[in-house]
Amino acid sequence: MQEAWEARNSLYKELLGNFTSVVPTNYNAPADSRLLRGGSTDGSDTGDPKNNEQALALLTYEPDPQRHHWSYLTSGLSNPWFQDEQQEVSGFGCELLIKTSQKADWTARILRSMAYHVFNSAGTLSPGRLVRLNAPISFPDASELDSFFIWYADEAPDAWYQLPSGGFGIFVAVGITQDECQFADSVGDYGSWCIQEVLRQLGIGQITDCSRKSVLERENIDSITQPVVNYARNFSQVI
Repeated sequence: MQEAWEARNSLYKELLGNFTSVVPTNYNAPADSRLLRGGSTDGSDTGDPKNNEQALALLTYEPDPQRHHWSYLTSGLSNPWFQDEQQEVSGFGCELLIKTSQKADWTARILRSMAYHVFNSAGTLSPGRLVRLNAPISFPDASELDSFFIWYADEAPDAWYQLPSGGFGIFVAVGITQDECQFADSVGDYGSWCIQEVLRQLGIGQITDCSRKSVLERENIDSITQPVVNYARNFSQVI
């Protein structure tokens, strides 16, 4: 656990620099794997939200000259909670990142919710996944964004990284509107790539801005969406 924590912490510093703040404040003390077992010996309890301060850390990175947005990153999903030796995947195989144009307190709630979905379902949130919240992501504040897609974070170009306990990916969660989520779902396997490519061509990229409107309402948006969808479908036929 200690070796994995140190390796991931060094990787975070290499990719994002020094964090501005972290919760919990005792981040320098890696969590004990028994916290996720709820004290049990058989490992049947894979997550307890009451232990969130010990099981999951949330790191905040403020904007700097090279990065003009806020970044919020989990640390703990890739901990080797139930491993005694190196395996192909460390822990749940991922850490989650949200990037915002402004400082945003709601990110902690969203990241914890996603993390404990992973903990409690013993699954993962991998690139391509669509996450529907059925409520504004900034609740109780209003926003048209009520869903996310998961993709590879631009800040982590190698996609898959190795810890002493195994591999993991740093995946970004990008907020989208209901109709954008429906658009991605309608494309199929490459829907998340398609909506990200549309957002990228419009200069939004992987930034979640709760104040923005649906891009699908823009005039002549078909001139962007249709070529993207055609490319994705042609690509799927090739492979």
